[in-house]
Amino acid sequence: MSMFNLSVKAKLYATLALSAVILIAVGVVGLTGTRSSNGDLDAIFSNRFMPTGWVGTIESYDREVLTTAEDLVIRQDAGAIRAALDKLKQREVEVRDLLGKLQATELTSKERQIADNFGRHSSEVVAFVQEALLAAQAGTFDKAESALIEKARPTYDKMTEASEALLKAQIEVAQEMRTEANTTFKRNTAVIIGAIVVGIGAAALLGFLLVQSIVSTLNTAVGIADRIASGELGNDVRVQTSDELGRLLESLKRMDSKLVDIVSGVRGSADAVGSAARQLSHGNDDLSQRTQQQAAALEETASSMEEMTATVKQNADNARQANQLAVGAREQAEKGGAVVHRAIGAMGEINTSSRKIADIISVIDEIAFQTNLLALNAAVEAARAGEQGRGFAVVATEVRNLAQRSASAAKEIKDLINDSVDKVKVGSELVDESGKTLSEIMESVKKVTDIVAEIAAASEEQSAGIEQVNNAVTQMDSVTQQNAALVEEASAASKSMEQQSAQLVVQIGYFRHADSVPVRPAAVAVEKARPVVVARKPTKPAARPVVKSAAPSAPLARASGDDTSWQEF
Repeated sequence: MSMFNLSVKAKLYATLALSAVILIAVGVVGLTGTRSSNGDLDAIFSNRFMPTGWVGTIESYDREVLTTAEDLVIRQDAGAIRAALDKLKQREVEVRDLLGKLQATELTSKERQIADNFGRHSSEVVAFVQEALLAAQAGTFDKAESALIEKARPTYDKMTEASEALLKAQIEVAQEMRTEANTTFKRNTAVIIGAIVVGIGAAALLGFLLVQSIVSTLNTAVGIADRIASGELGNDVRVQTSDELGRLLESLKRMDSKLVDIVSGVRGSADAVGSAARQLSHGNDDLSQRTQQQAAALEETASSMEEMTATVKQNADNARQANQLAVGAREQAEKGGAVVHRAIGAMGEINTSSRKIADIISVIDEIAFQTNLLALNAAVEAARAGEQGRGFAVVATEVRNLAQRSASAAKEIKDLINDSVDKVKVGSELVDESGKTLSEIMESVKKVTDIVAEIAAASEEQSAGIEQVNNAVTQMDSVTQQNAALVEEASAASKSMEQQSAQLVVQIGYFRHADSVPVRPAAVAVEKARPVVVARKPTKPAARPVVKSAAPSAPLARASGDDTSWQEF
């Protein structure tokens, strides 16, 4: 497959793929160098920096136990020696751990030898210090002092020299690693720069070739499009590639051929459209006249319905007021009935109280009668007693007189109470009759209220029905006016379409090809559009003013020559 026959998408993908490969190569080289540098840094940290700290810590531990032992031996403090031995054992374990870590690191042979000497001297220092402390614990301080001065201190000095030598060796190795890392960095930098230069050059070359192939085909397509835009059809289009741009040229070729067919067909259709537009305009004029007549009749109907609606609304308002008055009368009657019922209850309570008083008076009368009998018996007994019962007889006589007077008064009160009870009974009967009469009045008022409420409800329903009819008629009037406006607009649109068809014939003549014939522009008459009727709701039955539409300046092939008038609603 030729490079020129590849699709534009494939060409772009190939360019992007090459750029991606170059970027990946540069990235791989960079990552490799970065990984190498990171490994060197890890080695310096793990094998050089950390061992330096461990050596310093071991040296400080050994110095601590040595100076502590010397101080105890000089002071001959036997009590603190046991604690010093315990501390020495702890430091011995810690030093052993640090020496194990130091031996586990990656060291050169020189560093390994120095580290071994350092570890051996450190262990010897701990052993000599332990020997001195044990001697001091046994009380032989001279032997302990000798062990410290002759063995421990010289060994500690050797350990210090070994630590300094180890530190110097590690610094030398670190400098060598730094030099090697710089060399690697420079080499990787040169490789990356070279790869970037090669990638940019290759991408630039591919981009230039791709742009040239695209621009050449696009210039050809632009030239064809410009000739078609200037009205030249039937162009000779040559397609040399099969990519997207080649298919674009092929599409332009087919479009040019199709436009030739379309222009030929449109020229024939424009005349037919003009004839149909003239017939449609004549039919719209007739429809406009009939719509105007229908709109006028609906307007009169709407005015009559508005008057009927107002009358029905007034009747509904009167019925509503009558219903309110009837409801008020019903409430007053119910209040009167409630008052009568309370009066009946009060009369009943009075009657009950009177009966209770009569019962109490009867009891008083019986008590007076019994008192009279007792006084009589007392007088008889006093008379039998003779001279000794005379005083008692006088008292009994007075008591008897009082009992007779009480009985007489109780009888009079009882007669008055009985008379009151009879009158209260008559009053209660009259109040009961009044309550029954008020109940009948309340029932009658309730029936009247229900009837008036039904009348009011019927009036409301009738008003709502008339209102709906009025709204329907008004809506029909509005729709009719809108239809009239649409008919007028359709008439104007048909005349405009007739004009546009003539203009289309002229404009289609802009395109030319080998088989085309000159196009003669047809005479086009311009007619002003008639005013559009705006639909609005009628508010009174008065007749609307009549507005005549503007007459066309030059009618096109009308069936009838008279202009129609237009009524605005």
